[in-house]
Amino acid sequence: MLLIETGVRMSVLWSGKPYIKKTIVKAFILYIIVSLFFIWTIIFAPHAFLIYTISIWIIVAFYIYWKKAHTYYVMENSVLITRDWVFGKYQREITFDRIQDVHIQQGLLARMFKCGSVVFVTSSGLEVGYVVSGGGEYVYAGKAIPRLVRGAWNSFIDIRFPEEVRELIMKKIIAWREVFQQQRIAEAVERIASKTTSTLSISEELARLKELLDKGVITKEEYEKAKKKLLGE
Repeated sequence: MLLIETGVRMSVLWSGKPYIKKTIVKAFILYIIVSLFFIWTIIFAPHAFLIYTISIWIIVAFYIYWKKAHTYYVMENSVLITRDWVFGKYQREITFDRIQDVHIQQGLLARMFKCGSVVFVTSSGLEVGYVVSGGGEYVYAGKAIPRLVRGAWNSFIDIRFPEEVRELIMKKIIAWREVFQQQRIAEAVERIASKTTSTLSISEELARLKELLDKGVITKEEYEKAKKKLLGE
């Protein structure tokens, strides 16, 4: 699957939207519970209860519309959060090098519907707050307790089968980190191979390369490539 944004083609491994059925059921349950506290208005102020009911469901409809405007993507090197509705467009792409951790948040109702939110903690640290008590940080055993801050800008909200999505993302992050590490190793080898021999002789450079090979830092192929470059072959 390909996603085209601003003329650039990006490979999409997964895409999804919030699961609205769970939202409707949750709204209906909350409406029933709250209405029980105002049951007396049905008898003494039926018009007020009608206005209350209409207002509640207008808010619910607006919230559902807001959720349906979101679409989520998992791509080769990043995750993408988009929102497209009458009030404008929003888009945030979080590259794998910025993702520090991936969490799943599920309530009881979300588990019943096999949905939940996938929350990303990034290197910016804005997605982690602290529990506040009495106007200051709540401190336990001398440390502030961190709290995951979920928002529309850092999470896939109420998607189906969040465990599978998290597993896919983690696999891609691990694979990306391995490739990135190999690139760093290759760059280090290139720097060693291209370094002038004014401070180190060729034999010393070869000895350093052999040491990297013996420690498993570089592969046999990378060693041979750097060796040939040093010897001018």
